[in-house]
Amino acid sequence: MSNAMPDEKECVRILQEEGCRPNIIQHVCTVRLIAVELARRSGADLALVKAGALLHDIGRGKTQGIFHVVEGVRIARQRELPERLIKVIQRHIAAGFTREEVKALGLPDGDYMPETLEEKIVCHADNLVKGPSGMLTLAEAEEEMLRRGHDATAERMKAMHSELSKVCGVDVDELVKHLRKRPEITGPCAAYAGQPGIRP
Repeated sequence: MSNAMPDEKECVRILQEEGCRPNIIQHVCTVRLIAVELARRSGADLALVKAGALLHDIGRGKTQGIFHVVEGVRIARQRELPERLIKVIQRHIAAGFTREEVKALGLPDGDYMPETLEEKIVCHADNLVKGPSGMLTLAEAEEEMLRRGHDATAERMKAMHSELSKVCGVDVDELVKHLRKRPEITGPCAAYAGQPGIRP
């Protein structure tokens, strides 16, 4: 297993090699945009957050639904990616799952609840992106969760939002609103950012 964190170019190459379609790559690039802003403001490990944001949905090249997490972990282990990155992939779904929820969903036994700052950042940034490039405020993301009947997830997401807002020193919603106005995607991700830019 390698300790070297893949950079953006390598992450995009991995996504393509694993069959992720352009809309998935656009989605993870948008998640990366929010996650990097949170990482910079919170002092999180920027390289881990960038790679985690880009590779969290790597399993979607093979399957959709919640089992893309299991597939993502399998791919990441097969590629001998760093363990810290594998944990970001495993713990990004919804706002985390309890052991009881894991069992009820039929997922393999494991820890799917984000614990570290970097895991929480990627998880929450993912919840604030709808589709390939739509950015959501907490209220909009909560409405989505409640509409789908995920009340417990919505509560955990609100708690995570509050925690990250404190750590960042600014309400995450303000960062999202700012990014909606000025999407700044560069590098390999730029090709997947849409034209002329990201809009909700």
